[in-house]
Amino acid sequence: MSMFKFQNYSAIKNAQDNPRVRATALTKNGYVFGVKDNYNVGGGVIYSEAAVPFNNAAAAKAGDVWVAINIIDKPELMNTSDYVINAGEYIRAFNLSKLHGEKVEITSDIVINAYNEVNVGDILIPANAYDNGSEPMKWKKATGNDTEYSVCLEVTAKTTFGVFTIDGGVGGGFECKITSN
Repeated sequence: MSMFKFQNYSAIKNAQDNPRVRATALTKNGYVFGVKDNYNVGGGVIYSEAAVPFNNAAAAKAGDVWVAINIIDKPELMNTSDYVINAGEYIRAFNLSKLHGEKVEITSDIVINAYNEVNVGDILIPANAYDNGSEPMKWKKATGNDTEYSVCLEVTAKTTFGVFTIDGGVGGGFECKITSN
């Protein structure tokens, strides 16, 4: 089950939530993306604000970085790990670019790298379509060349956050500090 939550009240109090953003692809809580205005999804349909996966590293470095944190509002779901935001549905998008220094907790299933490959002190950066074509809105572990990101997550602790979920697909979680590199 994909989860992303603010650890401190100060982050919750200061976070900017944009409820007008619409998904352009299957999105889960914790997925990271950019927001584009007047986005043409085809067939004459234009979203005034759209969550768009980053096409490449330059796009992920350049603008504001947003994350999906929706309330699970689909009572027909029997398992919360089945929760997804489908294309066209609204996302509670939070702008991480304005929250440097705040701490968050994330589950390892929203990171491309395996749980045991990520260590305390590692930096997680927004992935893009080049990194993971099937799920380009996840996070990934930065390598030596991955610098100049306006938003990244510094892993401060490995936790058990998310391992209680029924699907068993989460190896653990990470406590992270929002920063830049």
